[in-house]
Amino acid sequence: MKLSYFNDPGRAELIRLILIQGGIQFEDFRCVFKDWSKVKEEAGFPFKQVPVLEIDGLKLCQSRAIARYAARLAGLAGKTIEEEAICDMLVVAMEDDLIEKYWDCTFFEKDPEKKAELQKSFKQVKVPKFLDNIDKLYQKNGDYLLGNSLTYADLAYYRMINVIKVMTGEDIGSDRLKGLYQRVAALPRIAHYEKTKPASEFS
Repeated sequence: MKLSYFNDPGRAELIRLILIQGGIQFEDFRCVFKDWSKVKEEAGFPFKQVPVLEIDGLKLCQSRAIARYAARLAGLAGKTIEEEAICDMLVVAMEDDLIEKYWDCTFFEKDPEKKAELQKSFKQVKVPKFLDNIDKLYQKNGDYLLGNSLTYADLAYYRMINVIKVMTGEDIGSDRLKGLYQRVAALPRIAHYEKTKPASEFS
């Protein structure tokens, strides 16, 4: 199994976390950006974009599709089809409602005044409201979002905080959500990965 992306967390980090936590062996191929044009033309990737997960000749693209596949493979997708749907709902919400908005106001908006306004709104309005909604969906009993079993929604939450904490810090949300972040960070496989992963090419 081979996961191809750039040497950056970006849209592949959740997939990496799922595979690592699931104990699934894979090649973490990190393309140097200057080589991307050549790799893109020669690798035969669908749609000529990354991330791509290769399994026995099958090439999967689109980060969400790969993450769902990896979560099922790792046993982190939920125990029932209802739990699978809830996991997918939470992960898509984290990506669409917070991570994408973070990227919009951090990297894509070029006007300085508009960027400052967007960042202020993101930090003071968007993030607290979103985290409040997540907290309301948190199961009453259990250490994780869906109860006592870790799912890829918990890994996605951990990843989301790691993305936005540059602006907000990681000490955000309710005590339960802070505890969730700390529990995921303390998972031995996740902690080891964080200590040993290569520095991002773009940081």
